[in-house]
Order: sequence, then C-alpha cells, then structure tokens
Amino acid sequence: MKTICIILYVSILFASCNKLFPDEQLKFQRQNYEGNELKVNGYYYMYSDNGGIIVKYLFSNGIILSGYFHSTTNLNEVEIKMVKEYDLLQKDKSRWGVFVINDNSIQYSRWVHLGLRFVSVKCLGIIDNDTTFRFIKNINPDGKEFSVNDIYHFRRFSPKPDSTNIFIK
Repeated sequence: MKTICIILYVSILFASCNKLFPDEQLKFQRQNYEGNELKVNGYYYMYSDNGGIIVKYLFSNGIILSGYFHSTTNLNEVEIKMVKEYDLLQKDKSRWGVFVINDNSIQYSRWVHLGLRFVSVKCLGIIDNDTTFRFIKNINPDGKEFSVNDIYHFRRFSPKPDSTNIFIK
C-alpha cells in the first residue's frame, strides 16, 4: 500500500510539472510562405562535420520540421530512413518550429528541451538562391549568440511528410 501511494504521488507530481514549468512560446508566429525565394517541394540537407546528414523540411504554411541526424552521406539511404522515422518526428516537439523569409534572409524558431520544459531558440540565415541557404547565427534561450556556417541544399522529394502536428496551430 505504501508503494502504491508513493507511485501515485510521483505520478501526480510529474503530471503537474507542465503547469509549474510551462513551455516557452516560439520567438514568432507562424505565417504562410507564399514566396519563391526557396523551394518547398522537397527537403533541405546539410553534410555535418560528424560525417552524416541533417535534414530540414520547409512547408508552405510556414512550419519547419528538423529531421534526425543520419550517420550516412548517401541521400538515397537517408530518404528511406526519413519515411520510416516520420512517426517519431511527428510526436517530438523539439523537431517542430516556424520559419519566416524576408528578401534574402531566413530565420526560424523551434523548441529545445531544457530541464522540465521546452524553451525556444532562434536561427538566422542567408538565402543564396532558391535551392541553397546558410544558417549563420544561432541564438540560445538565454540570448547568447554564436556564429555557425550550416549550408543547406535542396533536393526534390515525394512523398513529403505532412506538416500537421499537435504543437503549432
């Protein structure tokens, strides 16, 4: 009986954590993307310094979905894995965010897990052409800025995952 009471108490404590430590809002609101500065009928990929590939999906409704790190540099292998991992991505709040494009600049905000809640980070970039952009600055939740040089290239892909998620309206 004592064990059951402890389990019940701990369950109630964890269930109330999201009210005690609410998640931050993203740095800006979602806006539909109707421009032609970047293509949105596929995905963008970056070759990581760690010898793999990182994928980001941009959607015309202003949502960005950051894929998992893939430990291969073969895009065909990555695409097979991307289809299989989508169910996991859809449930992972830290993978979702919003982006905004103004002229030749792109910025996005997404959540990262910090302790008992999700906080918002922001990334700033430059659009080189309609198939290439570079993130040049990351801004942490505490406002600290640091330079990066993350170059993403476009690849047409179908079927592209759905941008529907429970985190962004």
